Amino acid sequence: MNVMIYSIQKPFLKNHKLHDFHHSLEKERRIIERGEHLAVIHQLNLEFQQRYNLRIDFDTFEDNYAKDSVSQFRNKAGVDATFNLVSCKTDKVLQEGFTLDYKFRDPNAVWDDFLAETVSQDYIRFNSKKPLVKGWAICNHKINDAILYILPFYKKAALVRRDELKEGFEKNRFPLDERRRKIAKNKGWDTISYTIDWDRLTKVCPRTMIFNYE
Repeated sequence: MNVMIYSIQKPFLKNHKLHDFHHSLEKERRIIERGEHLAVIHQLNLEFQQRYNLRIDFDTFEDNYAKDSVSQFRNKAGVDATFNLVSCKTDKVLQEGFTLDYKFRDPNAVWDDFLAETVSQDYIRFNSKKPLVKGWAICNHKINDAILYILPFYKKAALVRRDELKEGFEKNRFPLDERRRKIAKNKGWDTISYTIDWDRLTKVCPRTMIFNYE
């Protein structure tokens, strides 16, 4: 769960910003505390209604940003928000505990694409024998139903089903060429992500909902 900052396209140049996970996590927490994500959530609710005749039960809506051990465990498992999905016709709960993992693009980032993290921690450049840690796009321990990917610069968001995204990478349905590879340098490891065009994303992940918000 990161606020993703990529200042340039080619890795390891002098002006490439150093990525700090804990700083990013705290930055995301402040975004939630200010309620900057609520316009996206309300528009997502409208998208559910228009496309699937479902609605978010806001009585069950909960952001998961407390600092207790249970909240932190859920946060690391990719659960940033939880709510029930209810039928607009019958008010029957059709999915209990639908879970989201928020991904906020930097508000000044002008790239209009989906940036999927495939490697969270790569220690190879530091001559370490530690194993790679998979990123949120493909790791097995994430339990969220979907990623809510938010691009503040464009007032745009996408709801991407985690199972479809993970399967797409497993079946090599996304291009992983060098041009799309982005590396964020950390203190002791690198984080690797790949850009995905919207057309390709919706083809591989057909339940993706892309929308604008006010």
